[in-house]
Amino acid sequence: MCRLALALGLAILTGGCGGGENSSSNATETVGLTQTVVSTETVVMSVTLGATTTTTSPLSGSTFQLPSKNIGCAVGEGVLVCDILSGLTPEPKRNCELDWTGMEMERLGPAQPRCAGDTAYDQKSPVLQYGRSWAKDGFSCESAQTGLRCRNQEGHGFTLSRENWAQF
Repeated sequence: MCRLALALGLAILTGGCGGGENSSSNATETVGLTQTVVSTETVVMSVTLGATTTTTSPLSGSTFQLPSKNIGCAVGEGVLVCDILSGLTPEPKRNCELDWTGMEMERLGPAQPRCAGDTAYDQKSPVLQYGRSWAKDGFSCESAQTGLRCRNQEGHGFTLSRENWAQF
């Protein structure tokens, strides 16, 4: 009886889906069927048309950038470097013969402003969306519209934004 009900249900479902001889549509639909047997005589069917599920995995690579395209980070050899293309504001009071490009820190110890001639920013890096976090090799960072906040495994860290930066 269940197979007959299932076959009849499928025939009814697919009977109304065919295009006539004059149909010229190239659209495709995804049909998912779920069968639940409630008793030996009843079959309940649910049909989902055109449903898709998108899942995103958390960032786990060694580089990322913020949606603003102004801050980018890279981790390697036990050091996290986060550079800001608009520069550190205000500039640190120490002398820098190159550019104040951002912040850096090791797994242990405090963060410090980075004076460098190059940048860790890679425009091809995956984007760490606002409200999301990233963690790798003893470092963790949180992305927000107000900027970036990163820590090392010892709890030291920094914040970085267009308006300011800070060590903690």
